[in-house]
Amino acid sequence: MTRPLTTAEVSVSSCQRCGRAALGRDGNPAARMMRHAWKGNCVDCAAVVFLQQLDNLQGGKLLPPGHTWAEALRLPHVQEQFAAMMRAGNADASPDEIDWERVIELWDITPREKGMFW
Repeated sequence: MTRPLTTAEVSVSSCQRCGRAALGRDGNPAARMMRHAWKGNCVDCAAVVFLQQLDNLQGGKLLPPGHTWAEALRLPHVQEQFAAMMRAGNADASPDEIDWERVIELWDITPREKGMFW
């Protein structure tokens, strides 16, 4: 059983991408993706940024022609694969924290502060 965090171990801040309240805290140095931080993005924006950067690295070819991210992100097997990547990447965030409908909603927003990604 995990113990509750104390006020010295957590603070409330705003997501730098969407402005939603997010908990700031120390991250696990072993986390290779979606690491907690004192300042950064909420878990939903972190998922958006991760997937957008991955798609950019692949030249925008992660999805078959004619398909949209909204369609893909609603598919259970896509969500399960993302959860598997989070586990393999030792993410601080839990896959259960991701609200996929909110990820879809946030896909095309302009970040509040450029260059501030989790």
